[in-house]
Amino acid sequence: MEINVKNDKTEELFWKIVRNKYLFNFIFEVLGTMPIEYDSVNSYYVGNRLKFKDIKSLEWMVNKNQWEILRDKLQSNQYVYINLEMIFIFIKQCKDESILELMFEKKIKDLRQKNIIDCCVSGGNYIALNFFLSKIEKNPQLLKTVLPIYQSTIKFSIQNSTVQTFESLVKYQPILDESIIIRSLQIASENKSNKIEMINSVKNYLKNLK
Repeated sequence: MEINVKNDKTEELFWKIVRNKYLFNFIFEVLGTMPIEYDSVNSYYVGNRLKFKDIKSLEWMVNKNQWEILRDKLQSNQYVYINLEMIFIFIKQCKDESILELMFEKKIKDLRQKNIIDCCVSGGNYIALNFFLSKIEKNPQLLKTVLPIYQSTIKFSIQNSTVQTFESLVKYQPILDESIIIRSLQIASENKSNKIEMINSVKNYLKNLK
């Protein structure tokens, strides 16, 4: 019982510190000046000590799973360096809708350097896909600007993704490419993970076209 009370008080204190931006940043600043002793001299290099204010790379934050740091950077409008290669990795790995929302609001010019919907589908991140499709639901004009759905993306979904992914895509963007329509059942038969389900889904889709 005593342990639980202590844990509750510790957790309460932790969240008070996190929500106090001045104290939170001050702690990081102090930590950045503290010496660290390693067992091996080979461990002494600059990458082992980064001040909070010096963390700017999306690549570093994603690879280190430092999503809360990324969230704080975005909320406080701090500079985040986004290289082209990291856009796909970010979209593939980010499962937090609140961070996706912040990136969409503040960094859409960077994200749209890649096709966002295609990254969601090829990266297999249905949470991200559903998030961005909800944006299209609210504003269909996004299909013509920052969130286009390519025919090649739909084809990829038939061949490699789940039925849920395929049906979500064609809800907002029908298959317009005649060659894909003609070969859609053959393409569905190449889906190694969801072959039968995809064939049935494509059949239903084709019926509704008539």
